[in-house]
Amino acid sequence: MYSYVARQPILDREMKTHAYELLFRNSLDNVFPRISAQQATARLVAEQFLQQNIDQLLGGRPCFINFPHSLLLEGLAECLPQDKVVIEILEDAEPDDALLAKVVQLHRQGYRLALDDFTLSPAWERFLPYIQIIKFDLRATSLASIERFMASHRALPLTYLAEKVEDKGEFERMKALGVELFQGFFFSRPEMVQQTTMQPAQLVVMQLLNVVNQPELDLDRIEQLLNQDVSLSLKLLRYVNHLKSHPHPIASFRQAAGYLGHAQLKRFVTLIAATSAGHNKSAELYQMSLIRARFCELLAHTHAPTQQAQQAFITGLFSLLDVLMGQPLDQLLGPIPLTGEIRGALLSRAGNLGFYLTFCEDYENANWPKVTAGTARLGLNEEKVSNLYLAATAWVNEQLHAMAGAD
Repeated sequence: MYSYVARQPILDREMKTHAYELLFRNSLDNVFPRISAQQATARLVAEQFLQQNIDQLLGGRPCFINFPHSLLLEGLAECLPQDKVVIEILEDAEPDDALLAKVVQLHRQGYRLALDDFTLSPAWERFLPYIQIIKFDLRATSLASIERFMASHRALPLTYLAEKVEDKGEFERMKALGVELFQGFFFSRPEMVQQTTMQPAQLVVMQLLNVVNQPELDLDRIEQLLNQDVSLSLKLLRYVNHLKSHPHPIASFRQAAGYLGHAQLKRFVTLIAATSAGHNKSAELYQMSLIRARFCELLAHTHAPTQQAQQAFITGLFSLLDVLMGQPLDQLLGPIPLTGEIRGALLSRAGNLGFYLTFCEDYENANWPKVTAGTARLGLNEEKVSNLYLAATAWVNEQLHAMAGAD
């Protein structure tokens, strides 16, 4: 038994991660073959909550879980901790008396409930006093309809969440209406195409990327660059001391560089590049970049040479660099001596590296039909892919802990 889970961030008005939705859809087209929506949710609950520590996946944040009508009536939601979950009632649930009774019961037990893809149907009116969150699908509901609904229900303490927000304009319009939470990949797309000026620290990082990607490591040049930003030297020392169980603390840059070696030093600089690129961007972007990097690397390890696995890591890590830096990706990659395979993967999803990155994106979007096809191409099974994703998430938590000590 296994659960196949992806998480999608839910952001607040400051674009900080408020929660995650654990994505199991409500049709066979959106899950692996032979798994119904009921089976998928039941397995998700059993695997993620009953058999392991859910905080490894959520990082202490709450999660939204889709529940079909039948599982709610069977009492599965009561197996979950009230402080960690939001029970999301699927849009195709029948708003009958039995469901209302269950909603009232869950409300009295302290559970938070949400109506998914809310249709504005009057049949749900009697449910609203027991609901905390209304989710509006912006692709299915007009702005005018949302505005009218919110205006006519001001007496109720409802929190509104906008789904499928595609651009910053929609984000700002929904904020103006009073919407508190947002879901969708609008934040993973470039917000502008014009070039913006890099901060001095960003310039140093980009120069470091250039140096560490050369065939021969120039320690003198790296040391010169690090001397321009003391915080980077400190990050390196703390990073090495945290991750390496060295019997003696490393006290100099040269000692740290020698201990890490060329490949690990390159990884350190690429991590720094991803986590310092966009100082005003959502922290979720940094985490997503790191998860992509590690997930791509683990996928590559399953059937590719070690060298390509290292390239897969950089491919995943740099896949959101345009968003973080606010500049076109081809322009950002210009001065960095990356391989043609990495460039092709990032700019046109070409080759094996492009396949790993596309697979990762499909997994993030819970595009299960494409994930199923990609899983077959990788020669893996669903359980193995799920375990690789969880391993990538756990690895990122460790990395972020190490990096946090340097700030």
